[in-house]
Amino acid sequence: MKLMPIKQAQAKLFNAASDKRLQEIALRTFKKDRSVALQREGDGWVLIEEGFEARRTALPFGPAGKRLVKEAFKREFPRSTRAYVEEVRRAG
Repeated sequence: MKLMPIKQAQAKLFNAASDKRLQEIALRTFKKDRSVALQREGDGWVLIEEGFEARRTALPFGPAGKRLVKEAFKREFPRSTRAYVEEVRRAG
């Protein structure tokens, strides 16, 4: 798990779909009490929120999916300046 500035962590989250080897990416707050994660399931992605909200949502492709990720990010990281990033990659 790597601690990085929030803008850099947000960019990694938004660009996760373009990385073919990435299986899961999770962002956690500094205190690790809230998180937003994207997990690959089949051909698509699932958004998992734990913190203020506890939900699991299948992400649609395109701008609608990006909007859901952005809203979840704002909800779980309202005043954060740094976040822990954990990536799970497929071997190969």
